[in-house]
Amino acid sequence: MKEMLLVGRGGEGVVLASQILAETFARAGFFVQSFPEFTAERRGAPISASLRWDESPIHRRYKVRDCDVLVVVSSSPPSPQALAKLRPGGLVLLNRETRFPHTGPFDIARVPAARIAQRHGILSSEGRPMGNVAVLGACVSLLIPDGLAFLEQAVASRMGAKAGANVAAARDGHERCTKQHAAAGDTPVEAASLAQVVRSSGTPVFAVSTTDSRGNHTGTWSLDRPLIAVECTACGVCALFCPEGAMTKSDGAMVIDYLYCKGCGICEVVCPVRNAIAMEEVPA
Repeated sequence: MKEMLLVGRGGEGVVLASQILAETFARAGFFVQSFPEFTAERRGAPISASLRWDESPIHRRYKVRDCDVLVVVSSSPPSPQALAKLRPGGLVLLNRETRFPHTGPFDIARVPAARIAQRHGILSSEGRPMGNVAVLGACVSLLIPDGLAFLEQAVASRMGAKAGANVAAARDGHERCTKQHAAAGDTPVEAASLAQVVRSSGTPVFAVSTTDSRGNHTGTWSLDRPLIAVECTACGVCALFCPEGAMTKSDGAMVIDYLYCKGCGICEVVCPVRNAIAMEEVPA
């Protein structure tokens, strides 16, 4: 039996991808399980979905703790927590155009899924490329070499009127998947994981009680962004509530790290000072 973990962000189609892939495995003659796991249920929040497949009936009824295959649907690099779940000798598949400059006790493959989605006009309501189906094409090329037809059938059964573009994206992902080889200068993944969590703005003054996204540039999700006005008293309430730890206090003033601010607007809602924070549309 093999186990897979698909990770990404709410709104990227991670759960749908797991369901389509599960149907693909079933059409290929495997027994399969597929189930999601949610954190905060909002767009941009971390989300994962698990998959098991085997030639025999599957009797496990608990969440996937470790995996043989890690699929990163987001174009952001994989988190240290996700990589830690990958078993030695496993496979990590990345939504990435350039090589991943790290090595580890696993194989690495990549596919330019975001660019493929952009080319086929597969976009979210915010205009972000939805690379989930292109990633599935790469998955199938690695795990079921003769399974592209099964994936196409599964996509067609799930996507309805949008099936045409998504089937084309799956074919492109299948064709453009690349296995990565180690190169001189690659960093061991343990050292890379430590570097990933270092913020350019330094350590936040206010502790963050939830899992944040310091390894991902979540600011790319923003349709709106907060602006701090002169009325701000730097009380720090906004920083305590910021789900991404993007607000800090520096030299007696509040500072926003737009690289990580997702524009959720929570800071504006919780701010106790009238007109101290206002949301504005992010320029295109």
